[in-house]
Parts: sequence; C-alpha cells; structure tokens
Amino acid sequence: MSVSDWRATFLRALYALLLSCLCALIPTGCATLGTLSLTERLQALPAGQKDRVYPFFINSPLDVPQVGRLAGVASYFRENGFKHSDFLFRSSGLILADRIREIKQREPGAKTALIAWSGASLWVWDALTDLQESGDSVELIVYLDSDWIKERVAEKDHPDSFDRAVLIYRQDNPPVTGIPGSVTRIVATNQHLAVAAHADTVGFLGEELIRLTVN
Repeated sequence: MSVSDWRATFLRALYALLLSCLCALIPTGCATLGTLSLTERLQALPAGQKDRVYPFFINSPLDVPQVGRLAGVASYFRENGFKHSDFLFRSSGLILADRIREIKQREPGAKTALIAWSGASLWVWDALTDLQESGDSVELIVYLDSDWIKERVAEKDHPDSFDRAVLIYRQDNPPVTGIPGSVTRIVATNQHLAVAAHADTVGFLGEELIRLTVN
C-alpha cells in the first residue's frame, strides 16, 4: 500500500471513529451530523478482517447476457476492500462445495457467503447438501428473488448447513418460506431483472457483509 493509500484509509477510519464518539456524546444522536455512506462504512472496516471474508456472487443460469449486472455488484464490493469477492458466471453445487471446503481447510477462520441470483439458488442448495453430508457449512447464504427455490422447498426440506439466510425479493413477489431462521428484505421494484443490482439490494448485501466481517 502506498503512503497516499495508507493516509486515505487512516483518515476514513479516523472519521468513522470520531463520528461514533460524537454520536455517543450528543443526546440527540447523529441526526444532525449526517451518516456515513455504505462505501465509507465498507472502506472503514479493518482490511485484515475483510480479507477473511469470501463472498461468492453467483449468476443465474438463464441470465447469459448478464442483464442482472451481478458482476458489477461483485466488483463494487471488491473495490471497497472485499478482495475475495468472486463473480461466478456458471457454477454447480459440487464446484461451490469444493471451493468452500478448500477455503476452510486453507484458512480455518475464513467466513464464506453464497449470494445466488434467481436460478443459481439451486446450485447453492446443492452445495449446502454436499457440505452438510461432509459436516461443513457456510456462514451466510442470500437468495436474490428466486422462484426456483420455492419449487424445491415445496418438495423437500432445505439443508441447514448455514448460519444465516437472507431472502431479498422484489416488492410484488412473496419470498420463499420454509427456510428456518431466515430474514427477509424487500426491494422497491416490481421488475425481477432489476433486483440483483438494485441500490436496495446493494445496501442489504453491504449490511450483511459488514455484519459478517465484524461478528
């Protein structure tokens, strides 16, 4: 890291620290001080902690032209310090499970996240099934507006080899049910193709990656 990069990182972290101290001292909180943007919050996280997080952004098998722009979402988080953010144009349950096991074996303290756009949710399901059979797990799964997963849940129980599940769905599409302990986030759009790279989705994913990093 160059001196200028180090200085910029230090100043961002210092700003975040000063803001949190002021919020604690002022009775009315931070309403009059403004709030850090998602980008600022991501950049203020310690690099060493972000380096232990491995998010996989998995493209829908039907989105060959990449209209959903999930690759851009992965790039955004990579540019803001999550250097292991990996966009997968194509995958499978076995490939994902093997990647997770390889990361966990190489780095026991690593935290993994599988973020599946639409039909890619079935690859995540298959990966979780494989991991469950080998006694492994992931820290976070996210399903982005997937109807495919609804059909699978109607047929069999969802594997439980994960710590946290987040369901991000558009406002006119009821989220999947039957995933124990899952939390739901609603995106302000009625368009399926707009969900993956929607500003709401990026915000929700940012909150989850921050949570994963600091916990």
